[in-house]
Amino acid sequence: MRRRPPPRPTAPIYLAGLLAVLALGAGCGAEPAPGTAPPPAVTAAASEFGGTDLAWVELMIPMDEQLLPVLDLVRTKAADPALVALAGELRGTYDQEIPRLRALSDRAGLPKDNPHAGHKMPGLVDADLLARLRAGTGPQFEQQAVATLREHLDQLRNLATSELANGTSPAVKTLAEQVAKTRGDASARLPKG
Repeated sequence: MRRRPPPRPTAPIYLAGLLAVLALGAGCGAEPAPGTAPPPAVTAAASEFGGTDLAWVELMIPMDEQLLPVLDLVRTKAADPALVALAGELRGTYDQEIPRLRALSDRAGLPKDNPHAGHKMPGLVDADLLARLRAGTGPQFEQQAVATLREHLDQLRNLATSELANGTSPAVKTLAEQVAKTRGDASARLPKG
């Protein structure tokens, strides 16, 4: 098995470690018996997607999906009209992006389940964080929501930068380029403080 080089240090160390583990796991399947062809999904994944591409797509789906309830909460509970507008724009972006990520996942032959379910990681909205946001009100809610959005958006920009530096799939890199831009732009528009 050929080892992939580690991600460049543009992403945080925990991200680099996660992508490396996922990339190695994606590339370490059992070899087919001599004289037999690998399954079609494995062939397509091996020829079109590298380990970083697979790890990025697999992580982006729950990152996007688990932020949707936060965006909906901001749209209904926040008083700041600029924050409400940004949440609405992000919801539209994610609604368009998730099917694209799912299509890439299907093309790559990735499993449909969420391997990150229950994980606690920067930028990933877990059940505890969502419960705290649901319970929050007024300025306290907005401060929590802005902090959650900032961490999420910055983490996705970091993930996209890592994919752009280390990925090999043109389709995945095109989407990662859009993610880096939209998340960077959105993070810059968040209220300061």
